[in-house]
Amino acid sequence: MEIPAEESKSEDILQCVAAHTHIKGLGLRPDGTALPCASGLVGQVKAREAAGVVVDLINSCKMIGKALLLAGASGTGKTAIALAIAQELGPKVPFCPMIGSEVYSSEVKKTEILMANFRRSIGIRIKEVKEVYEGEVSAIKPIESVDMVTTALQRNISHVIVTLQTTNDSKTLKLDSTIYDQIVKENVRVGDIIYIDSTSGTFVYNYIHAPYSTHIHEPTQVQLNARVDVKATW
Repeated sequence: MEIPAEESKSEDILQCVAAHTHIKGLGLRPDGTALPCASGLVGQVKAREAAGVVVDLINSCKMIGKALLLAGASGTGKTAIALAIAQELGPKVPFCPMIGSEVYSSEVKKTEILMANFRRSIGIRIKEVKEVYEGEVSAIKPIESVDMVTTALQRNISHVIVTLQTTNDSKTLKLDSTIYDQIVKENVRVGDIIYIDSTSGTFVYNYIHAPYSTHIHEPTQVQLNARVDVKATW
């Protein structure tokens, strides 16, 4: 009798397991004193309390342009304290660990490797304001250009008139023929929700069929916040 083999896949996110992935923070009390065993750290009470002072200085912007040097013998927990400081600072502060063997290479200069890691450790926040039209399509009317050369078998679309409807108001837009080509390509019909950038003409089709939209406003000022965080696996 043959038993069919079944393959089961876990939906959990796979994470790299290393020597310090269990560290979640410094394990300090609200008054700054260290707990005996907390956040994946055991012992090193004085070092953790001193690291907590450093975290407070960084959060209060009093260590700008300064560096922290952790000195000690091998296996005393320098890397663990550094990773705990990074966890305490939160995900908004990029942390890029590296070892000495990564610096020495016969192909790349040491300064280039150091500068690359410095660039990875810089957090960049980009803020962009866009004026967009977003709503439910209530009417699509292509307008053909009057051209004597154009025959009955050829259609020359000069522009398209699209009416967007929201719960509060409706707006009629006169768009370029390239937008009409995208509408035909995406098979947009009445009842779909689309997004049009007024500056660049970017067309986004949300594939939503709903009689009315409750979360769309026209025209709206959308603030897009993006952050470039470099996360390394340990």
